[in-house]
Amino acid sequence: MNCKREPINGNMLREKALTIYALFKPPAEEGQPSDEKEFKASPGWLNSFRNRFNLKNVQTTGEAAFANEEAAKAYPEQLKKIIEEKGYLPEQVFNADETGLFWKKMPNRTYILKAERQAPGFKAAKVHVTVLFCGNAAGHLIKLGLLYRAANPCALKGKNKNLLPVFWQSNKKAWVMAALFLDWFHKCFIPEVKRYLEEKGLDFKVLLIVDNAPGHPVALRFAHNDVEVVFLPPQYHLQPLDQGVIHCFKATYTRLTFLRIRSAMDADPNLNVMECWKSSTLPIASLILNRQWMQSSLKQSMHVGETCEKNV
Repeated sequence: MNCKREPINGNMLREKALTIYALFKPPAEEGQPSDEKEFKASPGWLNSFRNRFNLKNVQTTGEAAFANEEAAKAYPEQLKKIIEEKGYLPEQVFNADETGLFWKKMPNRTYILKAERQAPGFKAAKVHVTVLFCGNAAGHLIKLGLLYRAANPCALKGKNKNLLPVFWQSNKKAWVMAALFLDWFHKCFIPEVKRYLEEKGLDFKVLLIVDNAPGHPVALRFAHNDVEVVFLPPQYHLQPLDQGVIHCFKATYTRLTFLRIRSAMDADPNLNVMECWKSSTLPIASLILNRQWMQSSLKQSMHVGETCEKNV
């Protein structure tokens, strides 16, 4: 079942055991009671079976479950061939990827005295945004994309979203859909990359690498004559931005956010965490995101270039 990517649970194991038992169970003679104890495949039997064969229950990961190992192994050579044949420079090779960010998430661990039994809890709002990253193999990062569930949140009423340090988009679930990704491609990616390559004195000839998520439509291949779009096979470890860049981004965002909260509470002893979170709005979050992306993440962005070279 694992080879066929079919998840298995305890009930399935018990049902299969009963099926096998029915095949091997000797038929009872007519009119004669059977002395053999009926096999029930009870929860106790399942527990013993798991221990006997060293089975453990783990959580499956979506990307790994659908990974095509053979395609993933062959892909670096294919990508190398594309880059060499078309003559792409590191400045012209871009990778885009998105991730969800709970921008009001609280850490789930803290320090307390050994004599205390537990720490006071705090439940932060489970509001999230989708952040769209894009950088090239030379380490240049373009403007972040920010996708929120409301088109006009209270904090942005009457404000020009074009003045935000991020490319603003919205839909009800804050998910990247094909139409939104195409909108980002034409209104953010193309202008940003054109400006960058002009400053470098390079031709506008671009290779964009994206994964095969449903929000990345096949129509991207024909969206612009000077932009070649290639789709990674379904194998998460090939994504350059997943090689530590996104992880570092989230960790640094959390650090900068709580630095701001601690500074506010130090300045006003009567202030508590809840009041600090109430004063934290999307414009403030976008400023922190932009500051981190353009400064702190700039040091980590070389992973993009290193990973591209390594994969090629």
